[in-house]
Order: sequence, then structure tokens, then C-alpha cells
Amino acid sequence: SRNQEAEKAFSAAHEIHSRIGNNLGAANALDGLGNTYRAQSRNQEAEKAFSAAHEIHSRIGNDLGAANAVLGLGKTYHAQSRNQEAEKAFGTAHEIHSRIGNDLGAANALLSLGDAYSAQSRHQEAEKAFNDARTVHSSIDHFLGAGNAFRSLGNLYTTQSKYNKAELSYRQSLAAYDRANDGDSIARALLDLGKLYHTQQRYAEAEEAATEALAIWTSIDDEEGQAGASILLSTIFRSQSQHNQEMDALIQAEAALARTGHHTTRAATLGRMGDIQLAQGNYPEAEECYHLAQAIFLSMNDPRGEATGLRGLGKLYVRQGRHAQAEECYAHARLIYAGIIDEEGEADTLDALMGVYVMQRKFGDAKVACMEACEIYTRMGRPMSDMCANTWEMLQLVEEHPILPLLAGLFES
Repeated sequence: SRNQEAEKAFSAAHEIHSRIGNNLGAANALDGLGNTYRAQSRNQEAEKAFSAAHEIHSRIGNDLGAANAVLGLGKTYHAQSRNQEAEKAFGTAHEIHSRIGNDLGAANALLSLGDAYSAQSRHQEAEKAFNDARTVHSSIDHFLGAGNAFRSLGNLYTTQSKYNKAELSYRQSLAAYDRANDGDSIARALLDLGKLYHTQQRYAEAEEAATEALAIWTSIDDEEGQAGASILLSTIFRSQSQHNQEMDALIQAEAALARTGHHTTRAATLGRMGDIQLAQGNYPEAEECYHLAQAIFLSMNDPRGEATGLRGLGKLYVRQGRHAQAEECYAHARLIYAGIIDEEGEADTLDALMGVYVMQRKFGDAKVACMEACEIYTRMGRPMSDMCANTWEMLQLVEEHPILPLLAGLFES
């Protein structure tokens, strides 16, 4: 991949520069390595590379290099939610850039600082940092930076449910990106705007924004962007119960996700496709989707995803009257949830399992499942589910009147 090639090149450059005693070259190669590792979420290696680069830049008195290395270090901390360390690093980068009169560097450090504040719900400080960054970017006619600042403000206002201010900020970011002639950034802002409209149930506007973003990403052949826009479109259609359009959008998203290797999102998308096929009575297609999702989650060692897939298959088998297979799926899913200590998942699965036991007249098993579910609901401090309560009531009736199941069997036959 491109990252592997870059890693190879930067490693070779670092080795050569170190051997000939070129400190600046070695530090720059370490910066490149840090960015390459960060792009692959190899955060420990990125941290090591940026720290080493920062040490060299500081030692040889290269302020610009030191500021950029500490900014990279801050972004690596931020990616790991180490927000206080990130804040400190971004503050240092801003201080150095300001001291050496590098306005663009100072403004970019402010944007990152705003992100660190935002992650800690320090909204006023984040808003000030984003506004300060916007002012600097605008003063030097750096439209891409100004657009990023407006978009960050839009995201901040959205998290605070200040929707009018968020919409205005996104519109301002679009105007700035338009002046920068940056298609990818325009599409990102449109996607944010689409999400905002969806939150407000302004579905026609949400669909228009997401469709426009999709068209841009398609024109520049950005598969990741296409997947994101298609997923948003599917959500917009789902909210309006337009399941055929939702399915079309999911098919488009799944194809893009398969090509980009975003396995977790792809598996979740296949699961949703299975749900739609199941609701429409397309059982073979639903089963295929669930099995595909299941295989992906298994290959990724994602137990929660695997359990979700098993529950989807369980629902399908119940609908088809394949009760023994449904029981197998739910029992397996229940064990997975217990293993990862997901009590909510385990209780929900026990609810489904007791239903399958009742359908097979395995009343003893149903009673055990019901009691185990009740224990979990009590531990979680939640009232028992309707399924649990109804099953318990029915089981008591069966115990009081053992002839009831026999009569039910007679009527069925």
C-alpha cells in the first residue's frame, strides 16, 4: 500500500541521514515516519517517531521543525483520547509558531487545540480557539484553513444542539472551501450539513446535501467518501421508512467499503441489509447477508459483532420455523455476550431464546432462561422486559394446567 511504501522510504532516508550525521534530514525523516504511522493508527510507533524528531529539532535549534513535531505528537495523543497531553502539545506548538511569526502554523495549532478542548466538553474554550484560528486564516487569505475553522465551529454547535448557528457555520465553511476550490472539503462540509438536517428531520434537504457530497466524491474517485455519503443516505431513507431506497444506498456503501477494507462498517452494513431482506420476506438473500457479516466479524475477532450476526440469523430461522437452528444461534450469541460481560446483549438474547424454547414446548429450558434474564435485569437495576414477564406468566399457567400445551398441540394439528 501507499503507507507501506512511504514507511520504507522514510526509514531508508532516516538511516542514511543518521549515518552521514545530517541531523535535520534525520529529524525530517522521523516526522514523515510519524505521519505515516499515525495514518495507520500505529500510535505508539508514531509517538516514538515524533518524540525523537522533536528532540533533534530542539537540539539543533530548528523551531519550525520542533513545532511541527510537537503538533504531530499532539494529534497522536488526541487519537488515543489522551486529551490533556494533546492540549499541552498543541499549546506548545501554538506558542512556538507565534514566537517565530508563522501565522499559518499558529492557526493550525489553534484548530487542534480547539479539538482537544471540544473532546473535554470545554465548549467556550473550543469556540474561542476555533474563532481565533478563523481570524488568522482569513487574515492571510488561507481559505482552506478558514473553512476548517468554520466546519469545526459547526460541529461544536451541533454537539450543543445550537442548530441555527451550526447551519450558518457549515454554510460559511462551504463558501470558504469553494474559494479554496477543494472538492473533498466541500463534500465533507455537505455531509456534516446533511447530518444536521437529518437530526432536525429536514429530510429533503438532508438527502440533497448527501447526494451532492456523493456526486463530488464519485467525481474524484474517493471510495471512502462515497461509502460515508451512501451510509448517510441510507439512514435518511430509513428514517422515512423508504426501505427500497435505503437498500440501494446500502448496496452502494457495501461495495465501496469492500474496496476500501473498512471491514467493521461493511459487516454492520451487511447486517442491516439482512434486516431489510428479512422484513421483505426475502429469506435466502437475508441469510446470505447475515452469513457474510458473520464471516467478517469472525475474521476480525469481533465478538460483539459476531453475536449481533447470530441474533439476525436467529430471527430469520424463527420466521422460517427453523426453531432448532434459531435456538442454536441464540444460545451461541448468549454465551458470547456473557464472555464479554455485555449484560444488556445477554438479557435481550435470553428473551429471544426463551421464546424459541416455548415454540418448541421446552418449558423447563424456557423457565431457566427466564430466571437467568430476570437476574440480569435485577443486576442492571431495570424492570424485566415484556417478553420475560409474559413468558413467566405463561409458564406459571402451564405449571398449574399441564393439559394446556397438549390442547395447543391438538389445535395445531
